[in-house]
Amino acid sequence: MNKDLFRRIMLALSICYGVLVGVMAMFDSGATGLVAIIGAIVIGILWTLFGMFSRPTKA
Repeated sequence: MNKDLFRRIMLALSICYGVLVGVMAMFDSGATGLVAIIGAIVIGILWTLFGMFSRPTKA
């Protein structure tokens, strides 16, 4: 997969996640905390993997 495409997908996922948590908080959902924790872990792992595999290799 192209790095630029993956970066755009990750950015879109991060924005959607933020909107989802915001909407859940606005409607005072009881699952807001759980969704926030699980989503943060998943998005964090994906951004970490992107950072690890997109670094240029040292010669």
